Amino acid sequence: MEVCIHCNQKIRKLNPHSMCKNKVRMLEMLAQADDWVFVQAGHGAIVNNSMVRAPYRAQAHCSVLVWFGLAEHSPEKRSGLYKITEAGHKFLANEYMVPAIIWSRDGRVVDRDQRLTGIDSVKNVVFNKNYWDAYPSVQRQYIKT
Repeated sequence: MEVCIHCNQKIRKLNPHSMCKNKVRMLEMLAQADDWVFVQAGHGAIVNNSMVRAPYRAQAHCSVLVWFGLAEHSPEKRSGLYKITEAGHKFLANEYMVPAIIWSRDGRVVDRDQRLTGIDSVKNVVFNKNYWDAYPSVQRQYIKT
């Protein structure tokens, strides 16, 4: 692992996040809810007081949706409650676009791709081969501070 010559900190990879069909499915679940949705770490979500099967790693998908600005997390820490935003509704209606890739650290977005993507380019894509082929090249390095 590389080390910064100025501060001797380890230089770590900053992983990219992109929209995908599972995040869109999760966003659609949030859109169906009348209020907050309790999202579990695995496959479950409680929408309108009813347990539904969510995409695997549902909570992780919701966190990324928050970083994209399409969902919001309850102000209460570790509540597991999420709700769709106005931008999320517009994204589902194909009236709003998000960056093709974002990079986050410690729960905050630190960089955004200039290219934008809409729901049409991710909703029914089973496997985004171009994204995963280019994954090592879109990772960013950062110094942990």
